[in-house]
Formats: sequence, C-alpha cells, structure tokens
Amino acid sequence: MTNAFRILGITGAGGNVGRTLQRGLAPEYELRLFDRAPIRAEISGAVCQADFGEPGAWAEQFQGLDALIHLAGDPRPNAPEASTYRNNFRAASYVFEAARGAGVKKIVFASSNFYHEGAIREALTAPSSALIRLGDNPTPLCLYGKSKVFGEELGRHYAHLGAQFAALRIGWTVPEDNPARYWGDYMRAVFCSHRDLTGFVRAALTIERDFLTAFAVSANQRGIFDLEETTALLGFSPQDNAEAYR
Repeated sequence: MTNAFRILGITGAGGNVGRTLQRGLAPEYELRLFDRAPIRAEISGAVCQADFGEPGAWAEQFQGLDALIHLAGDPRPNAPEASTYRNNFRAASYVFEAARGAGVKKIVFASSNFYHEGAIREALTAPSSALIRLGDNPTPLCLYGKSKVFGEELGRHYAHLGAQFAALRIGWTVPEDNPARYWGDYMRAVFCSHRDLTGFVRAALTIERDFLTAFAVSANQRGIFDLEETTALLGFSPQDNAEAYR
C-alpha cells in the first residue's frame, strides 16, 4: 500500500523508542521532532523543544504535519502521580487537540503492554493461560497503565471527530536491541526488536482505518499475546524472537 503521508511528527523523539523510530523512518519521511529536553536529530529532521504538559506555542509546529506519533510522557510505572497526570493524561489531551486543530490526518499513539498488566502477571505465573487478545478488558495495575487506557479511549473520540487513530500496545524495546541483557520471563514474553517496532509503526501509518488497536511485540517463542488479529489488521508480521539472542 502506498503511503500518502510525507511530513511526520514524533513527540518524545529523544527517548529510547523515539530514537529507534527516527533511525527507522527517516529514509521515508520528513521528520519534525519534539521533546521536552534539548535533543539532536539522530539522522535528519527539524527539532522543536516542547513541554506538552502545558499548552503553548509548540502547537503551531503541528501545522503542516500529515501524521503524528505520540510517544511523549513519563514512562515510569512508579512515577509520582503528579508527573503521570501532567505528562501522560493532560499532555495527551493537549497533543491530540492540537493535532486536530492543525488538521493532522493520523495519530499513532504509543500505548503499552501495561494496558494488560494484570493479565500479563497471570499469564507469566500460569503458562497454560489463554493468549491475551486485543479485545480483552484492560487490566492496568499502576497509573502509567491507566494513562494508556485513557489515551486509547481519548483517541477513539478523536477518530470520531475525523482523524485516523492507531494505538500500538508496545512491549519492551531496549537501546541495545538485545533482550539477553535483561533476561527474564517478562522480557522473553514482551520483547520488541527495533526492526519489528519500526515495522509495526510503518504499517500503522500506512493502513487506512479510522481507529485500530494492535500489539507491537516480536514473535517471541514464549509470547503471551495473540498476534493473529494484529497481523491481519496491519498486514505486518514481526520477524524476531527473544530466544534467538545471546
């Protein structure tokens, strides 16, 4: 499928996932990079320092974007409540509204496996449990996970208002792109390689659907997510497996 989008914004572009996507998507898109801290582009792209927890002039930089990947937020499951409310709940509200106001055609939201945190714990302690499916009820156990549930439901509202919205429930991706350095049952279950992460995001940017949710995890031998529906929705199959790394 041909991708009609040309100018792509990435919030939280200086983080681990943001740097991975910069490298993976720069050959295909003109990038506009946003982060709360000063950053430099990994390969290419205009940089804008922006604090999404407060409305401000950064919203003007959304003008002209075809699509936006929203990664920014406090990623710590044990972060102080005030930080998660400000940088995850409130910031998502400001970012999505600014994107709508700027006429951005598609938003890809970095949701998380923490959407299913309770179900993951159960699956890891009872390996015979059924695979976790996209339509299963959310089971967040921390405020970070709840912020991802909020972001997905907010995105459903903005899809109703006319923007395409894709939420990717990302597993665990690490800077070294090697899960062996963080070995354990959880990593083996939810690892997502840089190659697979970029493939999931590229597919989400390309697919024509008003609203969708999908998993973004590699094809792990000990995986706990049912990837069949994700593969059918996105037309992309992950290539990597945590067990193959040493």
